[in-house]
Amino acid sequence: MARVTVINDSSEFLDLMRDLLASLGHEMIGFEAVESSIEQIVDSRPDLLIVDLRLQDTPQVMSGWELLVLARSHRHLLSVPVILCSADTWELSKRAADLEEIAGVHVRTKPFDMDDMCDLITRLLDEPQPTRLPA
Repeated sequence: MARVTVINDSSEFLDLMRDLLASLGHEMIGFEAVESSIEQIVDSRPDLLIVDLRLQDTPQVMSGWELLVLARSHRHLLSVPVILCSADTWELSKRAADLEEIAGVHVRTKPFDMDDMCDLITRLLDEPQPTRLPA
């Protein structure tokens, strides 16, 4: 059983992902917001991160982009694969070049095909990952 951390400001999306991940035999840790510290994510010890690009727009809550950048610079999350989700295709296209430079990030636009998402999650969790440092 893998541990998947999902960050999305929609409780409906979190419920959907909890059901999907449970059907695949995985555990989900969900956050509607991550406030000022990546440590919440580190403490969840994820094997996979699923992050919404556009999270609550408040100063104390990190955006999905900020979270992605911090995850890729944190020694405990560096090798964790990330699925970046968003309905904001304009923002995704604006960041396309940056996303190509960031290793281990896979983009899915919302709404996504459920079979495609299941296949991607399974593939990412089945791929050998570099050894992770203990938390």
